[in-house]
Amino acid sequence: MLYIGRVNTDTTMAGGGISGAITSLKNNRNLLKKRRLRQKEDVYGIEGITKLNLKESTEQDMKIIRKKIKEYKREERGVLVLSILVTLSILYAVYVLLIV
Repeated sequence: MLYIGRVNTDTTMAGGGISGAITSLKNNRNLLKKRRLRQKEDVYGIEGITKLNLKESTEQDMKIIRKKIKEYKREERGVLVLSILVTLSILYAVYVLLIV
């Protein structure tokens, strides 16, 4: 809106627009100040609150776990060898087809 001879305050940032922006900035700054942590305990918590109740393993349990890990590694090694052989055979077949 344009008025002849007068400046309309609705189209400029004078008055209410600037004061609203200043108020918003002050409120945001105050919120940030409240968020700051004052002590190490605020971040890490109080020492001794968190305790884990872990089951004690016996020698038999450890042997079973080791056996399972060895079986898993053996299977993984077999899959790796098989995938390498398949890849090499495919590459060889492609090489033979391109040469001949």
